[in-house]
Formats: sequence, C-alpha cells, structure tokens
Amino acid sequence: MTSPASDSLSDIWDRLDSRVKRVDEERWLSSRYAPASERRSLVVLYAFYYELARVRVSVTDPVMGQIRFQWWRDALTELAEGQQRQHDVVTALAAEIDAERLSTVRLQSIVSQFEAAFIASDRAQEPEGELALLAAEICSASKTEAAFDQRIAAQWASLRRGEEIAEPIPRVRVASRLRPALAHFRLRHLWKRRGKIGRMQTRLSILMAVLTGGI
Repeated sequence: MTSPASDSLSDIWDRLDSRVKRVDEERWLSSRYAPASERRSLVVLYAFYYELARVRVSVTDPVMGQIRFQWWRDALTELAEGQQRQHDVVTALAAEIDAERLSTVRLQSIVSQFEAAFIASDRAQEPEGELALLAAEICSASKTEAAFDQRIAAQWASLRRGEEIAEPIPRVRVASRLRPALAHFRLRHLWKRRGKIGRMQTRLSILMAVLTGGI
C-alpha cells in the first residue's frame, strides 16, 4: 500500500499492526507477548509476508505474479542501496534493516521461495519455516537459541489451510524469549483434534504456550 509522505513511522506501524491483526490473527496474538521493539519487528515481518502471500489470491496469470514478486525483489535491492520506495511495508522494512533486525538477503530468500511456490501452484512450498526462523531470531539472543524444528511451522500452516496430516509432531518446549514468535504453533494440536476453534480457545492456547513454552 502506498504510504503518504507525511505519515510517521509510528503511524505506519499502527496501520501495519491493524492489518496483521485482521489477516494473520494467530501470529499477531503471539506477538503481543514480545517486548515493544521486538513486537514491532515481528509485525513488520508478518506484514511483508502477507504482501507476498496475497499475490496468490490477487492474480491468476503467472506472468503477473512474477511481476509482483520482482517488484518486491527490486524494492529490497534498492533498500540495500539506500533507496526507498513509497510503500508502507517498504518504509517499515527500511527501519528494521537499518536497525539490523532484518536483512535484505534473508527477505530476498523469502520472496524467491514464495515465487517458486506460486509458479508450482504448491502452497506446501511457501516459506513458513523460514518465516518462523526469522521471527525466532528477532526474539532470540543468538541464531543457535532460535533454532527449532521448522517442520512444525509447515505442519501448522497445513492445518491452518484445512489440510489433513497424519499426526502432529510431538509438542516441544521452547525458550521463553522465543515464545512470542512461536506460541501460535501450539494450535496445531487443537486443530488436528477439533478443526477450527473459536477465538477464546485460540487465545487460551497461545497464552498456555507463552506460559509453558509447549508448542
């Protein structure tokens, strides 16, 4: 979305926060338990992910989809060169990249993986694991601490799409710092047993993951 030049970074973040709450509530709920600076970084990352995810539903022509992905690839290249397009997510990404909380190289990888999934018409190829790892790294003290079984993210995404899986990967316990990035993955156990659940159950499941670390 084009961002008016007069918008402050705070205005942009508030808008992105509302957007992520609307389109990606489970991840948004988990992010509420992060310290303020990390919470903003998570929301910006999820807003970027949403921009890529919605290419699939906004275009059907493969060429037009590739043009959309190339736009984001070019925008990230320009950010690395100190240039910035007028788009609210790009503006927010610029601040995160300047603060070294996100890197253009890792974000470019997400674009490429999304494009490959789009071309193959295979949502299982979407970079859910990479997204979760980036989110965990935002909240962690080191990449070693952020490491976790990325199959959990893919499994969560499959269940969220209403797909069948055999059995959930057994619940694992993650460090307290990582929980705002990963707590929503606990929902996969409820989704497997009951299908989609109500808002109160969703919130309670995420809260339990934050309190216990079990995802």
